[in-house]
Amino acid sequence: MEWYLVLLILVGSLTLFLFLGLPVAFSLGFLSVLAALVFWPGTSGLYGVALAGYGHMGNYTLVCVPLFILMAQLVMHSRMGTDSYEVADRFLRRLPGGLGMTSAVFGAVFGAVCGASTAGTATVGLLSLPEMIKREYQAGMSGAIVAFSGALSILIPPSVILILYGTLANESIGALFAGGIIPGILMTFLALIYIFIRVILDPKAAPRDDTRFTWKEKFSSLWKVWSLLLVILVLLFTIYTGVATPTEASAIACMAVFAIALVKRSLDLKTTRKALMHTVRTTAMIGWIIIGATSFGYVIIYSGCAAELTDWVVSLPLPTTAVVIILMAGFLIMGMFLDPAAIVMMTTPIVLPILNALEINTLWFGILMAVNMCAGNISPPMGLNLYIVKGLMPDKMKLGQLFRAAVPFIVLDIITIGLIMAFPQLVTWLPSLMV
Repeated sequence: MEWYLVLLILVGSLTLFLFLGLPVAFSLGFLSVLAALVFWPGTSGLYGVALAGYGHMGNYTLVCVPLFILMAQLVMHSRMGTDSYEVADRFLRRLPGGLGMTSAVFGAVFGAVCGASTAGTATVGLLSLPEMIKREYQAGMSGAIVAFSGALSILIPPSVILILYGTLANESIGALFAGGIIPGILMTFLALIYIFIRVILDPKAAPRDDTRFTWKEKFSSLWKVWSLLLVILVLLFTIYTGVATPTEASAIACMAVFAIALVKRSLDLKTTRKALMHTVRTTAMIGWIIIGATSFGYVIIYSGCAAELTDWVVSLPLPTTAVVIILMAGFLIMGMFLDPAAIVMMTTPIVLPILNALEINTLWFGILMAVNMCAGNISPPMGLNLYIVKGLMPDKMKLGQLFRAAVPFIVLDIITIGLIMAFPQLVTWLPSLMV
């Protein structure tokens, strides 16, 4: 059978299973086992599939995934997030759309200790949505700002998505973290500009607040953010100075958050248990997706489909930039229906040979993919962050409003992708300075 027919059958079957509502991990795993029995009669194929999944799950780098998730949970359930949000609100409250800007800035700051988009969206939403609705902000715009801000956790280090991509692409996690900083700041800045212009053109979208804070009150409140800033500094310092690997730094930062929360008496046994249980559930979900996606990648590679696809793409009379644009468009479409972690795990084994053959910088491409996943998390009809926002305030938020309000933020993500493609140094400069 021709390679493209095999690839079409595998991808088509996977799409069918996903539309039927089967879990991503088990859809990938079942197809991998079935394909192994077809391509390699006997037990050799099954042994290879099992070994591929076990090999990646045994990767030491993945130890930082549950640690970063636990760190985000501890921050979310303690006063660290609340205090940081209040400080940002004091500085930005008087600007047009000031509360929306506060949410965007807080989403970026929280992303520096979070790593998971769902946790970031839930935290930003719980803190800002009630206040924005109280001040008569448009519900759709308020929800879209929160969904966009939460998605920044995908890009701003420590990002679980970048960790998963790095392990599959054999790319330095520390370099990927460094590469995501400037694009993350750029996306936040673009969001602030959009909110400002939107409110200037339509003041009813976000009524101004008359509450004033003196500069003394603003600067005197900065002591509240010492804990979150300390964690961020510890995390970045240990990684980028080479004192510790990202895996070791995740353990150090997690312990720092736990110690600070105990000192501030913002953590009790019930909250700790809740954080641990959520961490276990999220890690287990990611683990099964890794096993399924790695097994699926094994089948794609050893069936010869990956090599044939690479040769076909390389032979096309297209410049490298056009190939990247096509891949980005494909990721945007997939992001409308699938979870970012699943997309990264499913597509990286297929795309990686193409990137290597065309000599495309895999670090640069990984950041492009991460920005794309930010767009996917707020893209109708399956943008996960939009449903999280809807769940936080089901009586106030309508999905139609959220979908429409999310479109400009998706455009901001696409603009960021275009800027990174035009100026690769936005990604590669900081990693080049790493020790």
